Amino acid sequence: MSERLGAFFSQALQRPLRLDGWRRFPAGFSWITVGFTATPQDGGQALELILRIGDPRGLLAPYQAEPEYRALEALQGNAALPVPRVFAFSDDPAVIGAPFLVTGRVMGDTPMPWKGAAEARGEAHNASLASDFVSALAALHQVDWQNTALKRLWGTVSEDSVARDQVLYWWRHAGFADDASQAPAQLHHAMRWLLRHAPKAPRVVIVHGDYRVGNFLQQDGRITAVLDWELVHPGDPHEDLAWGALRIFSGGTGRVGGLMERAAFFEAYAKQTGLILDPQALHYYEVLGLFKSASMLLSAAHRVDSGRGHDVRMASMGFQVASTLLELNRLISEAA
Repeated sequence: MSERLGAFFSQALQRPLRLDGWRRFPAGFSWITVGFTATPQDGGQALELILRIGDPRGLLAPYQAEPEYRALEALQGNAALPVPRVFAFSDDPAVIGAPFLVTGRVMGDTPMPWKGAAEARGEAHNASLASDFVSALAALHQVDWQNTALKRLWGTVSEDSVARDQVLYWWRHAGFADDASQAPAQLHHAMRWLLRHAPKAPRVVIVHGDYRVGNFLQQDGRITAVLDWELVHPGDPHEDLAWGALRIFSGGTGRVGGLMERAAFFEAYAKQTGLILDPQALHYYEVLGLFKSASMLLSAAHRVDSGRGHDVRMASMGFQVASTLLELNRLISEAA
C-alpha cells in the first residue's frame, strides 16, 4: 500500500511523499477506513490522513469515490458545515484494487444516539450538538451545487423525479430489479406504493443520504466534521430530514438522534432555510427511509449467502429484516 498509494499520492500533490503509520479503524462496514501519515521527503510538515476504500464486497458495493470527493470539494470552507479536507481520489482499480478517497484526519469522537449515551452527555451538551446538527443540514441544503463540479456528475435533475429515482435505486440495490418474484411481498408492495405516491421536491439539493447522529465527529459539544458521504445524491431536502428523524435512530429516547424533539428539529431547520415543510412529504420519506433500510439488510444477507461477502455483521443483518418490514408496513398504513 505504501508503494502503490505513495506513487499516486505523490503525483497528486506534486511532491515526493513517504507514507507510513498505517492504522485500520474497525468502525463501520461500508467503506474501509485506514489512517496513515504522509511525510514530504523534501521537508515540510507531515499530514495526518484518512484513506477510505470502497471494498468490492462491502455493504454498498459497487462504490464510486468521485461523488463523495466532489461533494466534499464543494463544501470546503463552509463554516456551518465542517467537513474533512479532501486531497485525492481514484475510481481506477488499477491503483490499489478498489475505488478510494484520501481526506485529512479530523479530531473528535463519534457520539451515538443510544439512550444511555444521550443521557450521559447531559442536556447542555445535547443542545449544543443539536444546534450544530440542524445548522449543518440547513447549510448543506442551501449550497448552489449547480455551480460546482457536481453539475457535471448529476446533470439536469428534475424535482418531479428525484423521489422515484431513489425508490428504483434501492430496489435495484436489493437485487430484485430483474426478478421481482424473489422479493418479499411487503417490500414489493412498498416499492409500488412509493412510486405511486412520490412527491415533487420543493427544490433539488445536495442530499447527504445518511445524515444522522453517529455520522459526525464532535469535541466539547461542537461538531468538528460531518462524515460518511458515500450516499450523497441530488434530491428532496425532506429526505435527509426524515432519515435523520427515523425512530430507529432515536436510541429509545424518542428524540432525533437522542438530541432533540422532532418538532423542534423540523422547526429549527425551517427557520434557518425558509423552507415550508410538508408533513406528507416527511411521512413519505420516512417510508422511503425504511424501504432503503430493508433493501440494505436484504442485500447484505444476499451477499453473504452468495459468497460475495464474508463479514459476519452483514450476515447478522438478515435478522433485522422482519422487524424493518413490519415498521415499514405500519408507516404505509398510517399514510393511508
